[in-house]
Amino acid sequence: MTGGARLAALVTAGLAAVGGIVLHLVTGNGWGLIGLGAVIALATVFERRYRARQPEGHVPWQRTGECEVDVETGAVVEVWYDPVTGARKYEPVAD
Repeated sequence: MTGGARLAALVTAGLAAVGGIVLHLVTGNGWGLIGLGAVIALATVFERRYRARQPEGHVPWQRTGECEVDVETGAVVEVWYDPVTGARKYEPVAD
């Protein structure tokens, strides 16, 4: 999650919690909104720990055995896969 998205999620969580508190003070029913704010905040805070970033240059790329033709260059490329992040990259096949 980018820094801007993280900030937006935390602002949304704060607004939901404040809205829930106001709703609870006025009507006595606001626990759901307070809980939603708490869940969004906790998910945002712990998101980094769930999918830890790999050190730069230390990606365990694996061959998938797939080959494709690059539509822009017409070259044959091999597909590589990172099992940690799910990322794919395409490298030219050596002749």
